[in-house]
Amino acid sequence: MEVHHHTHHPKSWKEYLQEFLMLFFAVFLGYMSEYYLEYRAERHKEHDYLNSMLIDLHSDLKEMDAKNANMEEIVAAGNQLSDVIYKPTLRDRDIDSLYVASEIMISRVYNIDFSTGTIDQLRNAGGFRLIQNEAIVRKISDYEKGKLTMQVQLDEIIERAANVHRIQNSILHITVFSKDLKSVLDKAKLEAIKQQTGNIFLTSDKNAFFEYANYANIMTGYIAHYERMSKAQQKKAKELIALIQEELAH
Repeated sequence: MEVHHHTHHPKSWKEYLQEFLMLFFAVFLGYMSEYYLEYRAERHKEHDYLNSMLIDLHSDLKEMDAKNANMEEIVAAGNQLSDVIYKPTLRDRDIDSLYVASEIMISRVYNIDFSTGTIDQLRNAGGFRLIQNEAIVRKISDYEKGKLTMQVQLDEIIERAANVHRIQNSILHITVFSKDLKSVLDKAKLEAIKQQTGNIFLTSDKNAFFEYANYANIMTGYIAHYERMSKAQQKKAKELIALIQEELAH
């Protein structure tokens, strides 16, 4: 029997180079495919975050519009309240105005409830790194700083409002404010109280009313500044919306 021996020729350097290049490109293409998939996933997340941020910002604009309107009512009521209190004598319509203005001071909601859903996700999930547009990141940061500054002002207002509520309780018959939302002042009840007690107010001490006007003026001053801050925040929101919309359009 004849035995055939297979002879193995040594590979040339070109063959080794070819195998190396094939292996290198296989690994490289695999890496690039994985990188591309990860890149597309991150861009998709960025797109979702930016769309979610748009929804929050539009919600904030509506919230600020509503609360700004309430704040304007409060400031107007505070001014009217002071004008009435400093009159030498009060007529019936002045008394009505005083009660109505006081009701507005305590019933209008002014604290702005900002949307936090998207910004909380960005912070907790490290999503800020996904936003490639640095101008958007800076605008978001500036917007968030504005919210923190407004919260400090709001805390000051709440403290002043507590003083207004306290002194109201010492000079006004709070029970005459109607709860049916059809009429602010229940004049029949107020007249009945006057017939029963002989006084349309809880006190006839003029100094107590002057103190009330002082507290009201202080509160409305803080409210007016809070409204100015809100309008500045609205401007920031609109600028951020424009930036995000431009980015999403690319």
